[in-house]
Amino acid sequence: MMNLITGYLFKKKYVTYEKKEYEIFEFIDYSACIVYDTRINVVACHILTGDYSGTYATLINEKADEGEYVFLRDDIMSAVEDNNNSVNFAQIRQNRIQSTAQFYSRREGTTTLIPLSNKDLITYIENNNRNQSDFDEKELNTKTDISVMYKKIKETIISQDEQIMQILTALYKNQKVINSNLDLDLISKLKENILIYGSTGTGKTEILKRIASIYEVPIVIEDSTSLSETGYQGRKITDMLEDLYLAADKDIEKAEKGILVIDEFDKLSEKSDNTSHVSRSGVQRSLLKLLDGSLFYFDNKKFDTSKLTIVGLGAFTGITEGDDYKHLKTEDFTNYGIMRELMGRFSKTIAMNPLTKEDIIKILKESNFSPLNTYKKLFETLDVEFHFTDEFVEYVADLAVQKKSGARSLKTVCDECISGALFRIFAGEYKGISLDKPKEENNHKTYVLKK
Repeated sequence: MMNLITGYLFKKKYVTYEKKEYEIFEFIDYSACIVYDTRINVVACHILTGDYSGTYATLINEKADEGEYVFLRDDIMSAVEDNNNSVNFAQIRQNRIQSTAQFYSRREGTTTLIPLSNKDLITYIENNNRNQSDFDEKELNTKTDISVMYKKIKETIISQDEQIMQILTALYKNQKVINSNLDLDLISKLKENILIYGSTGTGKTEILKRIASIYEVPIVIEDSTSLSETGYQGRKITDMLEDLYLAADKDIEKAEKGILVIDEFDKLSEKSDNTSHVSRSGVQRSLLKLLDGSLFYFDNKKFDTSKLTIVGLGAFTGITEGDDYKHLKTEDFTNYGIMRELMGRFSKTIAMNPLTKEDIIKILKESNFSPLNTYKKLFETLDVEFHFTDEFVEYVADLAVQKKSGARSLKTVCDECISGALFRIFAGEYKGISLDKPKEENNHKTYVLKK
């Protein structure tokens, strides 16, 4: 039995403080996940949303001693009520993230997590994290740091080498310009805002997530569909800047030099059929001020966007026939419903490559975020042998192509292929699983279990 639930994702760690070892739970995200079965003691959580999508965790309130990641359920109805009775998961997630403490402990004999109250211990943990962060930055902060990042991102994103290089080059150039001694007017002329577009599932958002995970510059990825202009219910431009401010550890100067990524940018279009939200054109006008470099105010803070790098991501479904986006011109975007003035603020536009079946096969075999590779890691923790054939990989690729959602559908397809076997594996009935293309047309079973 599978249930969809929401809750808090933690990473369990052990720290030594004053010669005593402590079990610490560090809050890392608020997510939705699938629980595969709730009738047995071992419960597998498959994280579906957020920065740790694809991670498997056990439920801490059912079995807290297993897994590097642990998951604590949240009452979704309570979360909706706290969000002004709005069922907006993106906003609920953001509210929960902002209101949740960073470190927790667990009282002996219980599974309830409580915020850490020992200030000295918290300081010790935070210093440890900062030292590790400093080490990571030193590793990247060399003459070849852009090459290091390029290599790391290519381990996840397949068949977009040129696009990764262009994105990294633009971001790297911006940081050099922003941190120079040039006057502000010249900085604004040299700095590039970037629009990245292409079919669903080609890796637009994932590239920026990978950059955010290894880059020392504060980055936030925001969803445009939650934005509204002043006077309408929804998030405002200043809410995104406040998120960036929080990501910069409340250092306003650092935040002003950060990177703001606006995902689902194409959803801001004011379509000619007049079916889009009445405030979309208003949001576009608000973004003009943001992209131009202006002062914004929130929570008694003044935020100057003159040095801010802004990246728009969008699929722009239907803007062109087929999957070739490289021939698009400004007129194509204005006809789609994006203001010409807004398009003019993006000095750098990058079209993603469409993914072929061969590309998808390569992703399944080589990407470190391939669902097959993540399942392999899961089964290794369970001491279960895991094999799959080339025919199975091709079968999955064919199904993904039929869904027309690029690499995004690979996880769904693989989950569908393997979900029927998981209960029996988690129950300890079998110690091996082999995946192959179904042999019979009317029988879609893709796995063979081994005792």
